[in-house]
Amino acid sequence: MNCPNCNTWNPDDKDVCWRCQTPMPKPVVKEKRKPIVFLGLPLWAWIVVLVIFLVPMLGQCFMLPPG
Repeated sequence: MNCPNCNTWNPDDKDVCWRCQTPMPKPVVKEKRKPIVFLGLPLWAWIVVLVIFLVPMLGQCFMLPPG
């Protein structure tokens, strides 16, 4: 990480710049997103299950012979 005052490179674990003794900003830690889980299965699995059941049912409804 570069010092905001003198632009000298410093390791990420340093609290102050080794050259000018300016306090270094704290690195921002990104939080990991938790996947959406419903009844023990992730959301994408529920979508796959719905597609597996809905596509054949809708296919049968629209493929009826005329008459």
